[in-house]
Amino acid sequence: MIAVHPNLHEVEQASSLQRRLYRTLRETMRAMAGRISGVANWEAKKMLARHIWLDAEHAEAVRSRVLELRFPRVDVDLEVDAALIRVLEKLPSTLSDEEFLGGVYQVIKPAVLAAVERYLKQSDPLDDAPSHRVLAIVATELRDELATFDVGWANRPASGRKAAQPWCEWLGEAIGHAGGIFGRDSAAPLLESAGFSDRPRYEIAPSPARDPRWLPAVTQVPPRPPRTPQEQQVWVAIDHVNELWACELPAAFIWHYPGMPWSLYRDTARWAYDEMRHAMMGERRLLAYGFEVGIDVPMVPDHWVGICVRRGMEAMLLAVHGLEQGGPKWKAALKEELWRMGDPYSAQDCDYDWADEAGHIRYGQDWLKAIFPGAPKSELIRRTQEEVALWKEWIAGTHRSGEHGYDAFLPRIEAKCAQMPGLANPEYFRPLGSSAATASYEAADSA
Repeated sequence: MIAVHPNLHEVEQASSLQRRLYRTLRETMRAMAGRISGVANWEAKKMLARHIWLDAEHAEAVRSRVLELRFPRVDVDLEVDAALIRVLEKLPSTLSDEEFLGGVYQVIKPAVLAAVERYLKQSDPLDDAPSHRVLAIVATELRDELATFDVGWANRPASGRKAAQPWCEWLGEAIGHAGGIFGRDSAAPLLESAGFSDRPRYEIAPSPARDPRWLPAVTQVPPRPPRTPQEQQVWVAIDHVNELWACELPAAFIWHYPGMPWSLYRDTARWAYDEMRHAMMGERRLLAYGFEVGIDVPMVPDHWVGICVRRGMEAMLLAVHGLEQGGPKWKAALKEELWRMGDPYSAQDCDYDWADEAGHIRYGQDWLKAIFPGAPKSELIRRTQEEVALWKEWIAGTHRSGEHGYDAFLPRIEAKCAQMPGLANPEYFRPLGSSAATASYEAADSA
């Protein structure tokens, strides 16, 4: 039944509150994206990647609603909520994974959920029905995010959780000092506190953190091609699970390059989550084969070590864009070959990976235009080819020298592959005649 006397919540008030909510969602997503490469825990990385994507979708939906509410398009992205933004910029400037996760999931996200619920309660569900639909979805998915976090948080070391409390307390006070999520910006300077407010802006490290439970290695690319159908299955899964590096890279762009158009950030959040989905595809297949990630197979950011450590983030963008070019053709061939070999599960993984790659090529092109405005196409092509060639040579060099770090892994892989069941049509595996069968080895990986 429609209320005879509805809640009074004018358009200007609605647009102002949702604009502030959009900025909170956007900047929290950017902080999470930047910090994902610095978080070591594997489960936390997977959680963050999914939530980066969801939060970008939430921000997009709220932003679109703001633009419908007579708010000038040019103003929706202006930083008028300066005090709030100053606090959110500090989110990734943490000293531990527990500080970061606690700040995001015990302070900011609960405050966002409370703001959304308050908005829904005090606004009119008829006059403002489009906002109610958008915010109801945001609230539902935020509750799911917090429930996922709670499960992982309970498994974090008690000492780390306790040590994170002072940071979380300051962060909550700083948000209130800035006017809160649901309200007007205070325009006040950042709440001062020794050890917290003066922390420097977070910077992306040249090599991402890896779970301390995993054994060390140098490359994830095996030092030889697969020799059996079972090895081919495992080689594909190793390549997939190690697309973690390809999740961390676009996510890092979102933080490393401030002031980019919102649409670029939104697309890149999807790109990062796609790559994490690919990594989880590999994890799922390896678990099915009886392999433990990081113990039986390596989990290393070799692209970062071989490119970013030496030549920086721009080189990484050029290299990943070059590697993405061959992705659709390779994954299409792998899908066909794995299906004919009798492995429909790996084939389906490659099929969806293939579907994702076309969009990733476009995202890479958008980033090249944003970072290298006005650069001639011929120059970008030359630099891209150069970076891909340097990457392949670096991998080949580690294999030639024996410095690949696979010595502890290859015997385990060979032994477990020998125990794997046979496939329905193993004759379709052609290690020397099929480009798909040896592509990940010969091309030294792709994204």
